[in-house]
Amino acid sequence: MASREPESAVMLRINAARLPDNLKERVAASTCFSDALDTLRELTGDLGFTQVLYAYLPMRPRLPNGEWLPLKLNVRDFPDGFDEGWSRFMTVDPYYRACFEGTLPIDWTEVQASQELSSTQREACGYLGDFGLSRGTTVPVHLPFGRFAVMSAIVDRSTANWDDIRDTTRESLFRLMHVFTKVIHDMRFEDQIETVRCTRLTPREIECLRWASAGKTSGDISIILDRSLETVRLHIKNAIAKLDATNRSQAIAKAVHLGLI
Repeated sequence: MASREPESAVMLRINAARLPDNLKERVAASTCFSDALDTLRELTGDLGFTQVLYAYLPMRPRLPNGEWLPLKLNVRDFPDGFDEGWSRFMTVDPYYRACFEGTLPIDWTEVQASQELSSTQREACGYLGDFGLSRGTTVPVHLPFGRFAVMSAIVDRSTANWDDIRDTTRESLFRLMHVFTKVIHDMRFEDQIETVRCTRLTPREIECLRWASAGKTSGDISIILDRSLETVRLHIKNAIAKLDATNRSQAIAKAVHLGLI
């Protein structure tokens, strides 16, 4: 029979995973989001993690047609070169997708074991693994009006005691993420968080779509903007193409979802 770990050793591991009592104050001492992310790295480091990421979307992550918006990862202490190939996985990231199956912390190893991962998602896991990043805990926060935030705390291949770290930090990471996200919101740092602008419309294209969303025809818009009918139609056609929409109505709906109009 295997010997049991002494109770004192168990308590030592649990105590080592505790967050500081002044957690909120430490995050609130930041002067900008970048400073706050540095503090998040320090706090997760005290829990035994070697890397951290935070991401935010100021809108619903999924469009009405089911398309996923890309999730830009704001990272600390990730290996050099990580960004170069990650862009192709921004919409299929399996840890990102897993966030919409619940609200509790997610163990990366459980995601990797899922039989429902697509080949591209398995490739994404492999890409991270090639950089030594295959063990982590992801904590999602589903915010009002469809907004979304997520933190992942990771241990690289240099860390041997992943099981201990995972088991003793789950509740701490959950609390840390919720406190951090609230402080970021209260201090109005959300606009400083780097996100991916998946579509860029010109000011004139946006203007035409805005009037179209108000029920104006192309003829009406040409009069309002003092532009030819052909020019207005061209702007709307370009906007439809850039938004990967099939018609004007779909383009308007997608532009609204993305906060473009």
